[in-house]
Amino acid sequence: MINNLVRDSKFFAVFLFLFVLSVSAWSKGKVEEAVIDPLNPEWALCITALDVSALPPAQKILGELMVRNLAESLADLHHRIRVSEEFAYYKDVAWVRTLGDAGKKLSAKRTERDQLLYKGYPRWRYKNEIKTIDKSIVTLEEEYHQAEEALLEIAPAPSFILTSENTGGTFPTPPSAGGEYRFCVTQKADAFITGEIVEFHGRILLSIRMYTLYTRSFEYEDSFIFSTDDMAQIREELTGRLIAVISGGRSAAIAVKAQPEGAIILVKESFAGQGDTGVMEYPPGPTDVAVFADGYNGAQAMVDLAPGELTELQFSLQPVQETSFEIDLPGNERASIYQGSLYLGTSPLTVTAPLNQFEYIHAETPGGRTSSAIFRAGQTGDMVTLPLPTPQGKDPKPLGTARDRYYGAWTRFWIALPVAFMISGVSSTYENAYIVGKDPDVGNTYQILNAVSIGAWIGLGLITAESFYRIFRYTRTASKSVPALLKK
Repeated sequence: MINNLVRDSKFFAVFLFLFVLSVSAWSKGKVEEAVIDPLNPEWALCITALDVSALPPAQKILGELMVRNLAESLADLHHRIRVSEEFAYYKDVAWVRTLGDAGKKLSAKRTERDQLLYKGYPRWRYKNEIKTIDKSIVTLEEEYHQAEEALLEIAPAPSFILTSENTGGTFPTPPSAGGEYRFCVTQKADAFITGEIVEFHGRILLSIRMYTLYTRSFEYEDSFIFSTDDMAQIREELTGRLIAVISGGRSAAIAVKAQPEGAIILVKESFAGQGDTGVMEYPPGPTDVAVFADGYNGAQAMVDLAPGELTELQFSLQPVQETSFEIDLPGNERASIYQGSLYLGTSPLTVTAPLNQFEYIHAETPGGRTSSAIFRAGQTGDMVTLPLPTPQGKDPKPLGTARDRYYGAWTRFWIALPVAFMISGVSSTYENAYIVGKDPDVGNTYQILNAVSIGAWIGLGLITAESFYRIFRYTRTASKSVPALLKK
């Protein structure tokens, strides 16, 4: 009996051990297979104060009532369904943020390693610290590479919340033009709603718009005209429209196909594909589509995307009609030919360009003469002769040159005149001293100064003559430069 009990107890202990082990392994497998929580699980909206500066003082309270009623009404909204464009934006932001955090950690650890050299550790401790930090660096490098290749999961339907300020009953002043993106970042909001209220022929005009972070623009704009007696009705209508836009449940879709197959397709001025975009989701409202291809005329269309509907567009671009013409100069003179700033070759030269497109052709001869012309390709025939300017005299600005020379001569005259008088006075002084003292040295100095004085007076005479000549030339040149009509 005792042996049976011992045997049964051993069997029960083994069974219990295997059971605990299997439960542990099962739980471990569950941990490994646990789904990672998606990023950006919330979508925050900020409601700003409405601009009521144009209302009479008695009606300014309307702005406060509007935003408070709007905040209360939007509290029933639970989530937002992201369109593909918004989903891609937040995915890129999350990837950059994750990679940046990993890069900062790795950079800090490498800096810490470099600073060990200056801490004065003993050799044995320095080596130990280096080994420890090197292991950490290897780990952080692996984390950085994992962050580069990480497939981040973004919440496709984040929870809708109002910013903490709105929840606390505060509605901030809207940003000025150009500061919308920074305002969103500061408020930690994915979008904000703003607007203004004005009087409109005895009624109230409410203009409201919503700026979204991922588009960096006002995605939604609307306006309402009502009287103060219709406040409840306009509140219900405004809330309904905003809930439809914010929830994203009624997003629009567009598909664009273009020929040729390599045509570049832009939707809302952003690259959407080549030849065929497939079905892409966008917020409802006016949307511009443009298609371009080399050698073809571009096309553009503005479509109004309806909520919950697919808009399909097809473009067939037409080839650009080209024409050829020859560029030449009078007398077949050779020159370098430029199309705008692009060098084409040496004249005579045949150029091919789109028909009826404005062309700017510039020519430059080896002698420095230039010529240019602006014309429509195809409207000037098969030959375009660029006119060369008539060669001018040696001085292209004779009046300016004559004036400068006259001023120069006049300046020299007023310098030479006092110099001549000064040297003449010094020479006379030495002459009188020699007459009185009969000193040979004074006499020699006088002879030198006398010769210099004579030369100074001769120079003054020549400069005076030049001055009169320059006055004459300046007057004559100025008279020739006066148009005939003014002379009469």
